[in-house]
Amino acid sequence: MAGDLDTTMQRASEALACMDYLTCERLCLEALAKARGESNWPYYRRILLPLQESRRQRRMIAADGCIRLGTADLDEDVLSWLDQLGAGCIAVTWPHTVETARQLSQIAMDRRLYVEVLFVDCAADVAQWAIQSYRGPHVRCIWPAPSDSWINRWLSPPTDYPVTVPSQPVRSADQLNLPLYPADWFLDACEALGDTALTQVGADLNGSDRVEALEKCLEVVTDHEILHQRLGDAAASC
Repeated sequence: MAGDLDTTMQRASEALACMDYLTCERLCLEALAKARGESNWPYYRRILLPLQESRRQRRMIAADGCIRLGTADLDEDVLSWLDQLGAGCIAVTWPHTVETARQLSQIAMDRRLYVEVLFVDCAADVAQWAIQSYRGPHVRCIWPAPSDSWINRWLSPPTDYPVTVPSQPVRSADQLNLPLYPADWFLDACEALGDTALTQVGADLNGSDRVEALEKCLEVVTDHEILHQRLGDAAASC
């Protein structure tokens, strides 16, 4: 019912105004499911705006926290990782598994922590990292490994962030885009994974089928900006 949606979204708006981004995100997801179930596509599109904003803020808070790129020397006690991490971002590498990343993300969510998790399906000491989804459809992309000085370390901003400066003069557009900080590398890798997920949505999908496919992509990278926009476009065509 529209009244139920109005009540839920009023609470979501209040949470957003109070900067309680995790509550806003949860309520928006509840409302999104209701709107989809009722085929109320105009309302569905309206919900995407505060949902996207709450997720953007969640990402920014995490990126301003502790960063960990590589978990080669960590034990299996992911609870201790969260004690070190607080708010922040972590890229899980071998010997840990996709299940480790999934468990870590779920515990952080249950504890209402601003923590972003990537899974890297390779060792931390290789030149190209295989970024892989741990929720939603299977998605995988290859991304340049972070700076050696960032790998397998707890990096607490700002003083612990070794800045990557090219040792040679910049000669190409690719070099101009080198991430200067660990958080930049993490966010760029998330963006690349979300972009890859988007390419797997068939161009022939329309209506509610396209909405469903894009929703699944957002399980891969929940705060991907363009995926939210494409989802809104798909809902408009229903």
